[in-house]
Amino acid sequence: MRQSTPKRVRSIVLYGVAVPLIVVPALGVLGTFAHDVPYVGLAAAFVPWFLSWLVVAAVLGGTLTAVRCTRSRVAAVLTAVAILAAAGGVVATWRMVGAVERAGADISLVETFGLGSPRTAEPDDVATYTTFDGEPLQLSIFRPAASGPTPVLVFIHGGGWVAGDRDAHSADLRWFADQGWLAVSIDYPLSSTDRHTWDVASAQVGCALTWLSGNAARYGGDIGRLSLTGDSAGGNLAINAAYQAATGALPSSCPGRVPRVAAVSALYPAVDPAGMHASDDAALGDTARGMVESYTGGTPQQYPRRYARISSLTHISRAAPPTLVILPEADHLVPTAGTYRFTEAARSAGVDIELVTVPYADHVFDARPGSIGQQAYRQLTANWLHQHGQGP
Repeated sequence: MRQSTPKRVRSIVLYGVAVPLIVVPALGVLGTFAHDVPYVGLAAAFVPWFLSWLVVAAVLGGTLTAVRCTRSRVAAVLTAVAILAAAGGVVATWRMVGAVERAGADISLVETFGLGSPRTAEPDDVATYTTFDGEPLQLSIFRPAASGPTPVLVFIHGGGWVAGDRDAHSADLRWFADQGWLAVSIDYPLSSTDRHTWDVASAQVGCALTWLSGNAARYGGDIGRLSLTGDSAGGNLAINAAYQAATGALPSSCPGRVPRVAAVSALYPAVDPAGMHASDDAALGDTARGMVESYTGGTPQQYPRRYARISSLTHISRAAPPTLVILPEADHLVPTAGTYRFTEAARSAGVDIELVTVPYADHVFDARPGSIGQQAYRQLTANWLHQHGQGP
């Protein structure tokens, strides 16, 4: 018997609401589990940001269609898909949370919804530490509430050496300041197709640290308790600077003493630029090659010495400071194999290094406020610094 017009309208409305609530989470969760499948796996770059919301959406959509299960095969299929999507989202969340909690984080699932989590924060001060090509290079300074000498944490931003800025992680810097660190984020010269900064970026990082050596006390910081942190290309620069400073080899573009770095935390660091250049990822391989070539001026075959100089493997020594590396297992931009090789080599050399791997997570999996990635980065970094005497 044909449905009456009101019932037909209600069905259309129900399916119009329920289908997106079910299909979007289903496709996202499928892509997360199939992260090795070209293009499809890019879902892993975004789905972990919204897993909590996707589970809720799938449950809501499945509930809406369940009222039709006894009469409609389509509704029954949609309900089954909703159940699978919600279950998959729960499994992915459980595995990600489990991995970082075993490493010492304490993830709040309520916070993963991102409600009320700030995206940015204003620094307490901005200072120019040097100039390059006639342009100022600056630091954003986030002061803790506590008075007296406090440890200093310097953040170096990512962006493939060609993009990004010192305020990209301003909310994280404010969080660290609230925990008691003098948190500082720095500029450094970016590369382009006609400007290659492979031979000057580290020297500018060295200059920023030298500036802090003479000025941190003005802001209540104790430069004798200095740690570095960074993500992606910034993770590469943070590790390289810390390891070079440990042996007295970190260059500085300005006069003064380059301070010793006591600990490092790096988030998906590009420790192997040659391996990044060799990426065979169908979606992001060309992007990765473009970034590295802009930084170095060419390929590893053209400039093997340049690639060796910026590789973190080159700077490993027993003197290197304790190092935390947080690695998303589904990284499509920075191949994970190079990070595994780096951590194994550092450990073999006697470096106190810890590798925390996060299943299903991709590059920038920490970008969304309140996400599992953001909570993990903050807490694991803070724990690591406390464990090595660099906490407030």
